[in-house]
This record gives sequence, C-alpha cells and structure tokens, in this order.
Amino acid sequence: MTDEQIEQLAQRVAKLIINNLHEGLILELQPDQEEELLAELARCMTLLDKYLKAEQYEKCELMKKKIKTIETKLKNL
Repeated sequence: MTDEQIEQLAQRVAKLIINNLHEGLILELQPDQEEELLAELARCMTLLDKYLKAEQYEKCELMKKKIKTIETKLKNL
C-alpha cells in the first residue's frame, strides 16, 4: 500500500467511526416510551391538582381516567 492509499483508508475508517458515534448519540437522546408516559403522567397529575383546587370536578374526572390509562400502559411495559 502506498502512503496515499493508507491515508484514504484512515480517513474512511475515521468517517465510519464518527458516523456510528453520531447515530448512537442521537438514539440515546430520543426519549423512550416509558419516559414519555411518565412525563404525561406528571402533567396529568399537575392538571388534576389544579382542577381540584378550582373545583372543576368534570375535568378532574377526565384527568383521573387519563391517569389510570397511563398507569395501565406503564404496568404493561
């Protein structure tokens, strides 16, 4: 192999490594289903508390149903 061929090979290997690292980082940054459900659960619980304080009981009932649905999904993961 000539120096030029070695240099081309080294550059190609470096690009492959960088691309694989980049793809791995992107995958790690995307929230998984459990994280999304937990975030939604926290949001619903906050709204439930807000509606209870405001005595908006119909909205509370909707939030309770949504919370139960989310909890069921979390148990089935």
